[in-house]
Amino acid sequence: MNKKTRPDRSDASWFIAFPLSKPDGRQGKTKSSRGPKFGSKPSSSSSSQTGDPDFSALPFDILAKIAAPFNFPNLLAASLVCRSWRDALRPLREAMVLLRHGKRFKHGRGGVRRNLEKALGSFLKGAERGSTLAMVDAGLIYWEKGQKEAAIAFYQRAASLGDPAGQCNLGISYLHGEPQDHKEAIKWLHRASVGGHVRAQYQLALCLHQGLGVDRNLQEAARWYLEAAEGGYVRAMYNASLCYTFGEGLSHSRRQARKWMKRAADRGHGKAQFEHGLALFSEGEMMKAVVYLELAIRSGETAASHVKNVILQQLSASSRDRALLLANNWRALPSSR
Repeated sequence: MNKKTRPDRSDASWFIAFPLSKPDGRQGKTKSSRGPKFGSKPSSSSSSQTGDPDFSALPFDILAKIAAPFNFPNLLAASLVCRSWRDALRPLREAMVLLRHGKRFKHGRGGVRRNLEKALGSFLKGAERGSTLAMVDAGLIYWEKGQKEAAIAFYQRAASLGDPAGQCNLGISYLHGEPQDHKEAIKWLHRASVGGHVRAQYQLALCLHQGLGVDRNLQEAARWYLEAAEGGYVRAMYNASLCYTFGEGLSHSRRQARKWMKRAADRGHGKAQFEHGLALFSEGEMMKAVVYLELAIRSGETAASHVKNVILQQLSASSRDRALLLANNWRALPSSR
């Protein structure tokens, strides 16, 4: 007799289990560095012989705009190119110090209590010195305080200087604006996605999947889900698995679906843990199934309780204890969330 091994699902789309999220920090990391790394300054003789331009003569304001999205390692490397660049980038190096102080107050680290006002003050000073990283963090605090217009203004400044996180947050802000502006959201999410920002890639895929601000395109949606999944974005891993499972935008592949579902589960995605646990149960891997179902329950997937209890009745006491011990000692693999 065939027994149903998974609970009935509603008619709602699997792919909208997670709503379009609101702007947040740099959890959506880019897969590449935020700017080129610079080596040592070439000798003047070699420059003159090859006819290469003299980058030390680059105007300060142009150099500052180019370096505005740099993180600290790239900024430091650029500052070592020549004395002219070192002097031009001094305000941005000061901004990095202010950014570090701001994050301490924002997150309550380094022996200080969490204080958003002090954090915001540091971020604003960093933004004044031209750092897009500080602009984005200032925008995040303004958004958290409900001052969305001020937040969007900082995202716009950062986005216009080429900061992928600023472009991503600006796009998401347009999705949640009043009124919403889906076309403008798509424009900025696409720019950030091309720049390698994995969270923007996931949000763009959702828009393409649901037809928000753009014609519905399952193939393009699946492509961006995969791009974000390969960059470590857990929700994209889950949705990529569903694309392979149902053949939406990708050729049906049970092997690929299983691979991405397990990757999402191993990085703490509750629904993925539930699904992977059910798959293990259907294959007779009872103890492993209990581990993932228990993890799913702890992530809020209460529907996993019934299946877990059914399996526990089939296990010995020692196997039950072993499975729960494994669940207690489990740690999520690193991800971009």
